[in-house]
Amino acid sequence: MAILELDRLTVAGDRGDIITGLTFSIDEGETAVMIGGSGSGKSMTARAVLGILPDGLRASGDVRFHGESVFHMPTERRRTYLGRGTGIVFQDSFGTFDPIRTIRQHFTELFSVHLGLKGKDADRRALYWIGRAGILDPVRVAAAYPHELSGGMRQRIQIALAASLEPELLIADEPTTALDLNIQDAILELLKEWKKETGGTLLLITHDLGVAREMADRMLVMDNGRLVEDGPARQLFTAPRSRAAMQLTDDWRTVGGAPPADKAASPSHLLDVSGLSMSYRTGGLFKKREVRALDEVSLSIGSGEIVGLIGESGGGKSTLARLLAGIEPARAGAISWHGTRNWPDAVQWVHQDPAASFNPGWTAGRLVAEGLEYRGTRRTERERTARHLLSEVGLPSETAQQYPGELSGGMNQRLALARTLAVSAELVVLDEPFASLDMSTQAKMIRLIRSLRDREGTAFLFITHDIRAAFALCSRIYVIRQGQIEDHGSPAELAASENPYTKSLLEHVPGRGVDLCNNGGGVL
Repeated sequence: MAILELDRLTVAGDRGDIITGLTFSIDEGETAVMIGGSGSGKSMTARAVLGILPDGLRASGDVRFHGESVFHMPTERRRTYLGRGTGIVFQDSFGTFDPIRTIRQHFTELFSVHLGLKGKDADRRALYWIGRAGILDPVRVAAAYPHELSGGMRQRIQIALAASLEPELLIADEPTTALDLNIQDAILELLKEWKKETGGTLLLITHDLGVAREMADRMLVMDNGRLVEDGPARQLFTAPRSRAAMQLTDDWRTVGGAPPADKAASPSHLLDVSGLSMSYRTGGLFKKREVRALDEVSLSIGSGEIVGLIGESGGGKSTLARLLAGIEPARAGAISWHGTRNWPDAVQWVHQDPAASFNPGWTAGRLVAEGLEYRGTRRTERERTARHLLSEVGLPSETAQQYPGELSGGMNQRLALARTLAVSAELVVLDEPFASLDMSTQAKMIRLIRSLRDREGTAFLFITHDIRAAFALCSRIYVIRQGQIEDHGSPAELAASENPYTKSLLEHVPGRGVDLCNNGGGVL
């Protein structure tokens, strides 16, 4: 029996339809996965189902929960629907919390409004659900504020908040995006446990086919605001019918395919890192402790080589990126460039969140031309070069006049790369460049990076927690754990590695059992 039915749902704004004529249903106890590229209408569908559309948008058609129209529910019934009927887990775990309330207060307020629980009863229920989320110290976490928790812990707490009212339908919108594989696996296991114990229904929204493959009973494929395919999960991987579904599986192969061999069998050394160590002092005014972020790290990168660095969050990946880019000095060890200790201008860093490193008041064209201005290039030449570089990274000409806030995440990632190329970088450090990008954009970025390596001889250090992308792109990969290099080798060598940590990372790739080196994480 259907728990949720969408009947010709359309969401429109001043610029036209965002979702058009969406019709499907989800049965009780089912896990339906909605997949599609950025801007395809996935998250807007979830908001329409909950009746929480942004200002300026309007919905038509109907959404029915157990046959009752959501759009025509009385206020009190609607409150119950949004707590006991449905729960929501958003992609932005930080933005969904009140920063001045403790985690305990988030739970107890929810229980007061929906369950009438107060005092010790509400506290006990809060600690129970925090523990159910896999938190080892519920009392400490309950007293913490959102900013004091890691992204993975906030995401678990958000799931616990939604599940604590025991809703019949749980909607999870990109709940694992930008999380490392161990945390991602824990989040998916938590959702599976919730379904198994409650018999609830799950609508999971994602752009990751690996996550979809792991979780789905049914697949709903979105493209440009329309539902283009609806069927059993296996169908998408074996016989996709729509063009959008075929493109998704093609992009999945690209992101997970084996890398082409480097042109040079033994590239000359560009960068050598030897015994690099870094530590930070943390704590209060009187009690401080030293945390070692890197511990005698050594690695090398050849000219025109694409080298990967993988590992879980907190392993030291971004610290190493800052040291290589010259943003911070190392406490110990040496970095040599072309065999000398002279620090190069030709090392550039593309930040994990490129938009945060842009001046929001500058256009894309000016951002790209900034480095050329410092080098004394004439204005007309700067503008011409900026337009050329934007075209090189696959951005349309009108992008030069747009501001970062007007661009998508994938477009900002390309803009950051164009800005880096403007200063003729020999080595580009890419810090989690695919975080939050849909599969299509990831595939385009992989092709772009390969092209730049082949045409310009640019070398890349690809820092990521996305093992499939690293296997697709890199000729050699270093595995880092707690500030130390744990393992290294070609993708084939790592796939066959007996190192326990490497094996653990590979086992946590969504859609396990995939041969990363031979079939590219290909379809079933």
